[in-house]
Formats: sequence, C-alpha cells, structure tokens
Amino acid sequence: MLTDSEKRVLALIDQGRDDIVKFLTTLIGFKTVTPLEGESAKGDDYKKLQDFVSGTLKELGFGIDRWEADARELKSSPGAGVDPNRDLSNMPIVAGRRPGTKKGRSLILNGHYDVVPPGQRESWTNDPFEAVVRDDVLYGRGANDMKGGIAAMIQAVRFILKAGVEPGGEIIVQTVPDEEATCMGTLSCCQRGYKADAAVIPEPTDMKVMIAMRGNAGGSITVFGRAGHAELAQPHWSEGGAVNAISKAVKVIRGLEELAEEWRTRPDKQHKLLDPDTIMPTAIEGGEWAVTYPEKVEITYDAVFIPSTKNLPQEIAEKVRRVAECDPWMRENPPRLESAEWEYGAEISEDEPIARLGIEALGELGLEPGFMGFGSLSDGIHLINYSKVPTISIGPSLRTAHMADELVSIEELVNTTKAIALIIMRWCR
Repeated sequence: MLTDSEKRVLALIDQGRDDIVKFLTTLIGFKTVTPLEGESAKGDDYKKLQDFVSGTLKELGFGIDRWEADARELKSSPGAGVDPNRDLSNMPIVAGRRPGTKKGRSLILNGHYDVVPPGQRESWTNDPFEAVVRDDVLYGRGANDMKGGIAAMIQAVRFILKAGVEPGGEIIVQTVPDEEATCMGTLSCCQRGYKADAAVIPEPTDMKVMIAMRGNAGGSITVFGRAGHAELAQPHWSEGGAVNAISKAVKVIRGLEELAEEWRTRPDKQHKLLDPDTIMPTAIEGGEWAVTYPEKVEITYDAVFIPSTKNLPQEIAEKVRRVAECDPWMRENPPRLESAEWEYGAEISEDEPIARLGIEALGELGLEPGFMGFGSLSDGIHLINYSKVPTISIGPSLRTAHMADELVSIEELVNTTKAIALIIMRWCR
C-alpha cells in the first residue's frame, strides 16, 4: 500500500511528465555513438552529455566524481571482458554520490549513455538525434536503450527531493560509456571502489524485473588449406596436392551447428528464464582468386551462455578439435582458434530483497510484474560478479532497441520513473 509521501511523489511525476520528456530529449541530442572496434570517440558530445548530467546531479546535492577509464589499467580476470587495446578516451564516466540522512540501505542507479550507430538516415522518419514526440511516443536513438532509463532514474531522484522526501541511505548515480561494446565503463566504476547494498539499471525490460542475463564468448576460427590451381587436376594432399579451405571450413561450421543443437537439449544448459547456450557463425572470409584453391578461411562466431556455464571457450575448442580429428588434413593442420575477451553471465535469486522490491513496485503501479532474463548481457554483469552487488533492471519496451525509429512510449517512461522512485524510497529508508 502506498504511503502518503509515496502518493505525493507519484503525483508529482505525473504532473512533471513534460520535464522527463524534455530531459530525455536533451540526452538524445548528444551524439554519443559507441566507437567501432579500433576507433575512438570523436567530438565533444560525450563530454557535453556528462556536463549536463553532472550539472543536474549537483543541483540535486550530489558530489561528483568524473574520470576517463584506461583499458590498459583495468584489472583483468576470466570473464571480465577487458580489452586493453580499446580506446576509452573522450568518453567520461560520472559517479554522483548523495549521502543519506541516516544509515539506510545504499543504492546504485547505473545507466549507459552510449548508443549503437543509427544506420542509414533514410531508414529513419526523423533525424535519430533530434527527439520527436508523436501520439505520446518519443522517437530517437537511445529512447529506450537506454537514455530513457537515465532520464527516468535521475528524474526519479529529483521528484523525490521535490516532494520533500529525504532518502535515509546513500544514492550513487553512475552514467557510463561503452556498454554496447565492452561494459568496461561500469567495470571501471566497480574497480574504483563503488559499491552499494543493491543496484538498479533501467535497461529496457518490457516493464518486468530482469534478474538474469547470458554471457558472451565470441571469437574466430581460422581453417587452413593449401593453394593450387583450381582448374588443374591435383594429387592427393599427402603428395603435395592443393586443399580447399572452404570445404574444410564447411565441416567446422557443421560441427558448430551440432554443438548448438547439443546445448539446446543438454540438461546443464537449461535455465528457468534464459534460452540455452548457443553458437552461431556470423561472418566468413576466405579465398583470394577465382581460379585458386583457397588456402585460408576465417570464421567469426558469436556465442552466448547461461550464468552457470563456466568456460564456453574451452567447450568450443574441444568441439573443433573433435571435428579436426575426423579429417586427416585438419588433424595434421588443425584450425586455429582465437577467443575474444569473453564476458560472464550473471543472475541473482528471485528471493533477493531488491528483486522482490522490484516486483512490489511494479505491482503498486497496477502493472503485471514478473521476472525475466535477457538473452544478451548488460553492465549488471560487473555489479553482480565483480562487486557482488545484487542488481536488477526495470525499464520500458525493448522491441525497437537498435532499430531505426527507436522509441519509448511516454507512459512507460513515466512508469519507469515511478517504479525507480518507489524503489528508492522503500530501499533507502
């Protein structure tokens, strides 16, 4: 049941919906696109966005810590996904701290401000970085993933304070870069020592409580052949003849498909909220000349896995080894595996107090609460695994994330703000 102070805060949020929309519109206007691999952030928008966020947090009584992460200085460990070659410069991290009035429980509110590239301009009805509202829906890159979440979490704090409610526990607001690529922005926060009794990341979740996410273990497999003239008869490979790397790569790809099918039904790959582990070839490159046997093929793959899977790269390597053992050429010329820096999955129990509180908050708003899992990962992996902070996500619809005409309904934006406000008031008493 809502208290009088909670009712007052929720009423203020309803009255201030235009303020929430205006705040999100400003955030979308900053072109904070996640740099591609091997590239770095260009322009001033990343810094200007953090100037805007810092200024807002200062007005709300937060002390500001601001820095840029250096990937080379981050501590690496299995599953942490640290890429020391990633250039994180020009993408500031901001952590704001607001002490509580008494020794209440502390809470981290975490959001990533980087967004995926918008793609072709003609695919968008309007400029992706100029938010537009039509029929109570706001359009723009980052509307739901997840500048909308950042707007909701900061505005939730603002309306709580506007109502004269002072949280008893410390609130830490983090706005971070590079979630869409490496999650190293939040990892830097964790390694800088930021901890709390719980955390909320307002990623888009279809207004459910996300408590589990799969990890990622991408990489590449190079399959070798032997060059030769494609239009001339060749002796057996053992006698120096040419070998078609594409034909050998087909066997490897079939092996990966077999592995994915095995995982689909294997008991240890099942999870209540998540799909089983899977692996998929996503790119292939090989061959140099139309009449030459291709001597090398590189297969890029993407693999995701449930939190209980401990070492997916090892399982993939073992499958490729078994495929190679069945082929005389590959047995003597084994494929070469190169695993990217993999990132662990994460989950918390449905019985964690912050998880139950998330369900409670949604119920108070008249929504149909429930737990969910996410087939990919988010910054929650580091809060849960590295800092041991129980973390949930609550946010609007995920449907248009990464698409042209990305959107958030004003109703869900407001409800996300209300849910976070209720969580803050009940957690940080």
